Amino acid sequence: MNGLVFEANARAPVSAPERADVACFVGFVRRSGAPLPPEIQQWLLEQGWGNPLALDNVPVPIERWSDFARLFDSEGTYLGAAVRSFFAQGGRKCYVVRAADPWPAEAGRDLRAAWPDKLLPGLGELFEASPQERTTWKGAAHLFGLPDVSFLCVPDLAAALAVDAEPLPPPVQVPASPEVFVDCTEQPSEPQEALTSTRAAPRCDEAGYERWSRFLARLKTLLSRHVREVQLVAAIPLPYPGTRARTWELAGIFEETPYGVLLERGHLQRFQSAFVQLVYPWARTPGSGALPEGLESPEGLLTGVLSRNALLRGTFRSAMNLELADVQELFPLVARGTLSTPPPVVLTGGTLRPLMERVSMLGPSPGGIRVLSDVTTSPSESWRQAGVNRLLSVLLRAARRVGQDVVFEPSQARTWLALVYRLESVLVRLWEVGALRGTNAREAFQVRCDRTTMTQDDIDAGRLVAEVELDAAAAIERIHVILTVAEEGAISLRTESSP
Repeated sequence: MNGLVFEANARAPVSAPERADVACFVGFVRRSGAPLPPEIQQWLLEQGWGNPLALDNVPVPIERWSDFARLFDSEGTYLGAAVRSFFAQGGRKCYVVRAADPWPAEAGRDLRAAWPDKLLPGLGELFEASPQERTTWKGAAHLFGLPDVSFLCVPDLAAALAVDAEPLPPPVQVPASPEVFVDCTEQPSEPQEALTSTRAAPRCDEAGYERWSRFLARLKTLLSRHVREVQLVAAIPLPYPGTRARTWELAGIFEETPYGVLLERGHLQRFQSAFVQLVYPWARTPGSGALPEGLESPEGLLTGVLSRNALLRGTFRSAMNLELADVQELFPLVARGTLSTPPPVVLTGGTLRPLMERVSMLGPSPGGIRVLSDVTTSPSESWRQAGVNRLLSVLLRAARRVGQDVVFEPSQARTWLALVYRLESVLVRLWEVGALRGTNAREAFQVRCDRTTMTQDDIDAGRLVAEVELDAAAAIERIHVILTVAEEGAISLRTESSP
């Protein structure tokens, strides 16, 4: 016997069905020459994907940034920067769908126009995939087979729709000092060249924002119809110079964000929903140095924070004021007044709300760079806080697991009562951890499943209908206090409705 050798067999990456922190990144990156790890090969075989060494349009489970960097040539790609930021912010698992190779570096807008459809093939707001036909699963449609995913990101979308940018001006050269004799000392090391790009960051004009909003509407349709437990986290593209709302342009006001354009042109109305969460501004991180202007799309940052929030505090809690690690700078910096003041645009319908109430903003604070707001794009006040939608996603996952246990049971009072007990046990746990409001469980929720929720046709057809009413706990984001000074100098408080 020459020796004793221990071989550690890596397990196939599996997830608990109740997890609410897993993300799915869909984008463009080249496959590296590294061999596929045995555990990922095993997972692909178990899921029926065979052994595609090219990893072309298949979901790849990633649990460490080093695994992604080994499998893909991620340098200088928006997908690679987003996945890196996801793990840097505390994410623990994601799936990566390599939709295609990146477009050529010098590709114009007309050539890049075909790439967004690779993220989710379709026409307009309609997509071509079917949940029952695996051969139609391309790009984001792989969510049909990933029941543990909670977040969807497409970090290449803004760059694919951007205008053709001119190259950046050359850097300023520091004049060399004249040659003189110096004392013999140790020679300083040669400075390392920074990994920077000479290309300008992707920016969208009005046509780009229109195509961007229509594609987000397609993704929203996918989520709202088939995978309601998943939330889309998308970055707002940077505005091309001169892209402003008409009212801002007439007033001669410089617009710091494209929010006014999205409102006035009706782009936001196309996809506004609790399933869509926008994030702004863009960021410079240690992983974005090879990207144009060193800027990366921020959805990977926010998704990593949301995943960390789900693991440490509960996904239903607001991520507002959570710290962003490994971020060097945000671009552009948005003034506080712009965050809290509605833009001066004219809307034909609906309520005009400030930027922070429709977009999840990142920004500086006395404690560092943090998440300033955690909101969805829903026009409804009940669904504005993103934590409420994430809470409903948790409940939907739990209800699906409960329903799978009784799917073959006879539709009778005993089955209905068992379903009510199981749903109530889930809701009690959510109430105990603070996800629901109420001094007791009866105030927090109510579950019914009987002949009042079903018709005789439902019973004869084998449909079981349960109604759940709950009071979600909403986070207090801001307290508005109004101070009034009387003639005698006394200071008092009053409400906004007071005269």
